[in-house]
Amino acid sequence: MAIVYSVTVIAFACCFILTPFVITMCKKKGLVDVPKDSRRVHSKPMPRCGGIAIFTASMIALATYYFLTKDIPSIAFNTQFWGYLIGAILIFAMGIIDDIFTLKARYKSIFEFAAIFIVFFFGIRIENIGNLQLGWFSLPVTFLWIITVLNAMNLIDGLDGLAAGITSISALSLLMLFISTSASLEAIVITAAIVGAGIGFLPYNFNPAKTFMGDCSSNFLGFTMACVTILGFSKGYTAVEYLSPVLILGVPIFDTIFAMVRRAVKRKPLFAPDGGHIHHRLIKAGFTQRQAVLILYTITSTLCIIAVALITQDVWKLSLLVIMSTMFIVLWIASMIKNRELKSDQTVNSSFKVNNT
Repeated sequence: MAIVYSVTVIAFACCFILTPFVITMCKKKGLVDVPKDSRRVHSKPMPRCGGIAIFTASMIALATYYFLTKDIPSIAFNTQFWGYLIGAILIFAMGIIDDIFTLKARYKSIFEFAAIFIVFFFGIRIENIGNLQLGWFSLPVTFLWIITVLNAMNLIDGLDGLAAGITSISALSLLMLFISTSASLEAIVITAAIVGAGIGFLPYNFNPAKTFMGDCSSNFLGFTMACVTILGFSKGYTAVEYLSPVLILGVPIFDTIFAMVRRAVKRKPLFAPDGGHIHHRLIKAGFTQRQAVLILYTITSTLCIIAVALITQDVWKLSLLVIMSTMFIVLWIASMIKNRELKSDQTVNSSFKVNNT
């Protein structure tokens, strides 16, 4: 497993080093997001393609693994990996074009459909749920899962550090599950790369952010998470245990489902942007960006604990996830206390000024 952990370290180092260069490039090329409507919570232009570093770092880590293992059949990539790679490049290209020129939904669909059919052709597919063999329903079920997770991760990317943090927590939980259950090698290695790249990007994306990841990265991460869950849960699980990936990705998935229902009820286009996502509601409820993000980190960690508990009884894995959740709760409480102290100081200062006048 040392080589797998090396993939995580390489992805982390590459992303951490590359992100400042990507930020500089975005500023020079004018690839910035300007706050122009009420949905946006930032107050100044922000580089919007920082996630190029996530994709690049992941590819470097995976390429390193490939060249080190290509002559060792027992740990070399199989054809499913190449299907994932082609699909991931297509999705990333779609995101870059959208970040620069703004693609219409129908053109995005062409890229998404093509990527899904490619991975399905290469064997990344949901063929059964427990003992239930899907047969011809394998394609629509696979399509529905990938398109849901892909768009869910894109839609949840609305606050500093939210998508990157949720992806990192979810990927780390999946990695522990995959290693403990001897899942597909491709699932383990790809997930290891995502863990490293996501954590390496967070220092630049957590509030106050220096860059956004952009659609190029949120779509890439969503597509990747969908593919690794299919690869990692391809066989040997009961129907109940198949709830694990749904729980691990629960926050973005359920937020997307509620968004679709909300828009359908209001008779609005299903993919039209609005300000009703869970993170928008937390901000409207009075939480700061940091507090809202930490709340959603904590919910994600809790769901991950439940998901891991469904499949494995290993105490150390559950303990690690409990520690993660506790850390986020402590950070959230500390953030709330600090925010209240700042508000109290501002109130005192304003009162002092009034009295002096």
